[in-house]
Amino acid sequence: MVNGYLALLVLFIAASSAFGFVINDISDRFLDARSAQPRNPLADGSLTCRTAYVVSALLLALSLACMALLPPPLLWVECSVLFVFVTYSFFIEAKNIAGLDMVYHALFPALYGLLGYLLYHPPDLTGLVFFILLGIFGAVGELANEIRDLEKDRYERRNTVVLTGERPAFLLMMALMGLAFGIIGIFACIIPGYVWLLPFVPLGIFLVHPVFKAMKGEGYRERFVDAINFRAIVLAVAMIAVYGTLRLSLIL
Repeated sequence: MVNGYLALLVLFIAASSAFGFVINDISDRFLDARSAQPRNPLADGSLTCRTAYVVSALLLALSLACMALLPPPLLWVECSVLFVFVTYSFFIEAKNIAGLDMVYHALFPALYGLLGYLLYHPPDLTGLVFFILLGIFGAVGELANEIRDLEKDRYERRNTVVLTGERPAFLLMMALMGLAFGIIGIFACIIPGYVWLLPFVPLGIFLVHPVFKAMKGEGYRERFVDAINFRAIVLAVAMIAVYGTLRLSLIL
């Protein structure tokens, strides 16, 4: 049944995250329409608002169905996921509140990671560290998106980057990345079985470099988010490959 639960969890993650993206596009459609090349399909007219509402309702229904079938102890985390997605875009509108936008964007990946961890393990220190690391990188992602969209958001929103400005936001991004890799290094040293993570700690510089480059060169700011995402994926794949090799070799 564990495999069945895992499939349901993956489906819940896909459906609920898609639901969150659709309702966020609904809430942003007028602001995004001011951009020369909007990434929002509602803003460029390729999708109607009525269709978006129907799609969001179907995704929400699918998410609720998965929640009903997953183990009951996970329900509070699943409800938290939906609450965060809805109040990020509506009601509280956390994306327009400096500081709270960071907290919410940290919770997006952290709550999903927590769901996956709790499906197989009871709460423990490893799970807490995993939750914190995902949260840090979620906050980094929010800063990156807000820096990229600063000109569009400057007169309409009061998010973290609008309030602090670009340079402090860049510095905060680099500080958070340094904190994350510092936590990984400490964790690898004190928890048995995770020393294999240590060689990856210095590689954090490959994620920091695009941020530093964008801070120094304005022309790179449209591309640095994609560069970070690509490098993060490569680093994650390398970590998974090393971990899988060690497990197959019965070293871990």
